[in-house]
Amino acid sequence: MTGTVDQPHYDPMKCTIISWNVNGLRQRHQMKQFLPVFRHNPDIICVQETKTTKCRIPDDLKKFHGYRCYFDEDHPENLTEVLLFSRREPDLVTFGFGNTPFDNEGRIMIAEYETFTLLNIYFPLGIGPVDTLDHKLAFYDAFLAYVSRLNEEEQKIIICGDFSIAHTNMDTAKPVKNTTRRVGLTCQEREKMDLLIREGFYDTFRLFNEVGGNYSWWPNGFYIQERSQGWRLDYFFVNAFIRPFVTSTEILACYEGSDHCPVMMEMEMEMPEQSSSETAYVLKKPIRKNQGLRI
Repeated sequence: MTGTVDQPHYDPMKCTIISWNVNGLRQRHQMKQFLPVFRHNPDIICVQETKTTKCRIPDDLKKFHGYRCYFDEDHPENLTEVLLFSRREPDLVTFGFGNTPFDNEGRIMIAEYETFTLLNIYFPLGIGPVDTLDHKLAFYDAFLAYVSRLNEEEQKIIICGDFSIAHTNMDTAKPVKNTTRRVGLTCQEREKMDLLIREGFYDTFRLFNEVGGNYSWWPNGFYIQERSQGWRLDYFFVNAFIRPFVTSTEILACYEGSDHCPVMMEMEMEMPEQSSSETAYVLKKPIRKNQGLRI
């Protein structure tokens, strides 16, 4: 049986995208903490940190009413750390930046629609014996090279996800005096986001809100009463070709369960006619080198 949720009237001239690091998709779903986000009537939901394999994605989510579900079926280790729900069928969905050592990490999903290209990315945290700061910085270098190329091609680009960096002190509850050892705040990491902005991309939340005190992640902040001291780690970035269409970006801090909350961006942009299909769409081989496969 497919899932349903009460939704407001659909507006074909309005495009709403939600991004959420759910910190475990199955757990959020079992605790009835995931489906309520569909009440915003989004066109697209980008999910990060699913903590699940393709076989364990709940069947009722794969066939959620009015949406198609996309994930990487052929990952060699069954990793599906990023997932996409979409009302409309993308023209193309690929995984990875193309011929980089990061393409098999299950962190990168690129969906090409008629009106824009959407990157759904779960950036490395930069902590741990494998996921080191050097690894995180190298991932950012590959990411910056990829989006710079897309921007030079004058594509309409939207980037969303958990960036694992608080860009400025305004994005943290308490400024840290010594940031050289605090992953997520180091000068090397923040410089990568500075480079993204210098490449011509805009942090859409800051287009509408220039004050501090707005966070999307809290240490152990799984419930609202625990969310006093946080960081802003989850972003939407767009290039100059998309910026005129962006009408708002919000942090949806009322959603509990994950230590991250959703962020939502709205645009005034007509998209192709939505599909009535309720099928889960996955990609067949080859997908590893971002060569692309039409679905």
